[in-house]
Formats: sequence, structure tokens, C-alpha cells
Amino acid sequence: MQCVHKQIEASLDRWQEVHWQIHQIEQHYHEPDAVRFSFNALIRAAKEIPQILSMELQNRNDYGEHIKPSLDTLKADPLFSLLSKKRDYVVHRGMLEVNSSGSIGTTEGRGRWKIGFRFNVEPWESSDEAYFRFREACKAKKDVRSLMGPDCDSWPMLQRKWCLPDFPDEDFLEIAVTAWRTSGEALSKILVHLGGDSLDLELECAHDPNRVRSREYSQEEFFRSVDGIDIQTGEQGDGDQTPPAVAD
Repeated sequence: MQCVHKQIEASLDRWQEVHWQIHQIEQHYHEPDAVRFSFNALIRAAKEIPQILSMELQNRNDYGEHIKPSLDTLKADPLFSLLSKKRDYVVHRGMLEVNSSGSIGTTEGRGRWKIGFRFNVEPWESSDEAYFRFREACKAKKDVRSLMGPDCDSWPMLQRKWCLPDFPDEDFLEIAVTAWRTSGEALSKILVHLGGDSLDLELECAHDPNRVRSREYSQEEFFRSVDGIDIQTGEQGDGDQTPPAVAD
């Protein structure tokens, strides 16, 4: 007897691609082009799932009664429908429009703020470039350094958020996981109808979104560059223009 997964093999392959792109978004979250390209690829793969499902199953006698309603529900989902329209726009007219926002301050670990402030992070710049602007502001203005910079028990941290203009309150990662889970629910329902088991939609391999959105930087490098002090020895130096170093 043929495995039921074989009947919708191409659709499941697209669903796995959406899963893979979630991890690409996690990996490249702080690089503007890479994260945008990954999100765009996720939209493409998600949009193709109902299209391919229809092609794979449209010749079945039960298509109209049991399968098409699940596909129609998926296509009508507000988020899924928007992503589909976004993909059509990118294909035929231009680039995917995204928004970026951020906060910066200090942490004592575990991705939690000791103190944080809203900080503009442009969609075209990397998180490291935004941090470099912050570091230079601290170097140029003592009040900024005193208020927002680290002390001997903390180190700098930047947190950013990517979103679509249509969903300003939802982060890229939230949208990506929702798209994966929503399409997975439709696939799972169809698989059960075909005689198979439901899909696992837990996504236990996903990383903590708060940690993905956060990037911590070297305390030692900050003190050396901004204050001209070697924090290990306490010796005074001249400071430097060393590129930002990500904390271990």
C-alpha cells in the first residue's frame, strides 16, 4: 500500500522548505539583505503549498467535498492571504517592503535588559552597523555614555525587530512560524482524510525569539574603544576604531 505522504509529496516538500527558511531567518536575523531574502523565499514556498496540493489531488473523486474546503480555508486565512499578495507584488512589481525598529542598552546576561532605550535601526543597516553608531555616540557625548553605556557588571546589547507594514506588531519570526503552522494544519487535515497520521506542529527546534532578536557586544571592546581603558588592567589608552565585537 502506498504511503499517503507520497500522494502530496511535493506539497510536503514546500512545507519543509518553509521550515528550513524559518531557521535561515533566525541565522541571518541581524543582516538586512539576508533576512529579507530568506523571508521572501519563505513567502514563495508557503504560497505554493495550496497551489501544488490542488494539482496533486484535483483528480480524486472526493476533491470537491473533502479537500478543496481545506485549501479554500487556507487561502482565506488573513495572514496567508496577505503573504500571497506580497509574493505576487515582489514577482511582478518590486521589492518586499519591510520595517525595522530597535532598542539598545546593557545586559548582565540571558538576553535580558539591565537598562534599555529605543534606538532607530534602519532597514538597510546591519545590527553591527547600528551598534557602531551607538558606540560612536557614546564616545562623542559623555551624557549618552553615562546614561546608556555599560558599567563593570554589564555589557552592550542591541535588540531589533523586523516586521511587515501590514502587521506592525508581529515580528518576522512570529509571521514565519504562523505561516508554517497554518499551512501545516491544512496539510495535516488532508493527510488524516487520506488515511495517514497528523503532522507534528510543535516546532521544538525553533530558537528563543527574544535571543534571536538580541545581539550582545564585548564589554572589553566597548571600554577600550569609547573610554580608552583596558578593563582587564585598568590602564588608560587612546581608544580606537575597532569594529564592534559580538560578545561570546
